[in-house]
Amino acid sequence: MQTAPPPSTLCMQTSISDRAYTTPIYTLSEAAHIIRAPTSSFGRWAHGHAFRQRDGSGRRWSDPILRGVKSGRGFTVPFNALAEGYIVESFRRAGLPLARIRPAVDVLRNELGLENALLREKLKTDGAEILIENGDHDLVVVRNRQGVFRDVVDQYLRTISYRDGYIDSLRLPTYERAEVVVDPRRNSGQPTIARLGVRVEDVLSRLRAGDPMADVAQDFGLEDEELTSLLLQAARPGSAGEVPATCR
Repeated sequence: MQTAPPPSTLCMQTSISDRAYTTPIYTLSEAAHIIRAPTSSFGRWAHGHAFRQRDGSGRRWSDPILRGVKSGRGFTVPFNALAEGYIVESFRRAGLPLARIRPAVDVLRNELGLENALLREKLKTDGAEILIENGDHDLVVVRNRQGVFRDVVDQYLRTISYRDGYIDSLRLPTYERAEVVVDPRRNSGQPTIARLGVRVEDVLSRLRAGDPMADVAQDFGLEDEELTSLLLQAARPGSAGEVPATCR
């Protein structure tokens, strides 16, 4: 007869091994949409891609940057891979080119032995290089190990919550006035209005059905500025949550 593991064992489980974080729950296009990254780019990060070498000697295949993405259709992307994609896209928006992101990730994984490097709380950027905290809590450039000042770290990484040193959940800054989070333990990892526990899609589906904005806001307990933020995000080009023009 099997017995359940002791509570102490359960508490030691981190998001690196927790099934909620490693089980595919998004399609590739859905994951790209959530973090506002181009679907084609997310696909290359997830599966690698062929590229022509500069010396003209032929084509090579780059390894995936994201870990744990399955091949095929349907749900192929786990939360951990979505979170890695969020980090990569955040680095890109901070001005860091992929040509520096990929080699830095290789150094972290291959030379420093940090397989889940992109999920680590110690990972930072200054907009020019990828940095990681060393044992003395100083920031070191991954590419050349040169020390830098902590105050150059961009503030956007504050949108990430960590648990046991690894990414636990994300707050999506594109919603601005509404605090929308992505947490695999809440609503199956779908974007959720944090203070209400309501999926963003549940609100938008009411608006798409033609319900008046005032009724939707009252039913869900939404402030006007929160509902406006949801609408603005849904109305952006390429949004899967587009609502009728009458609701905008």
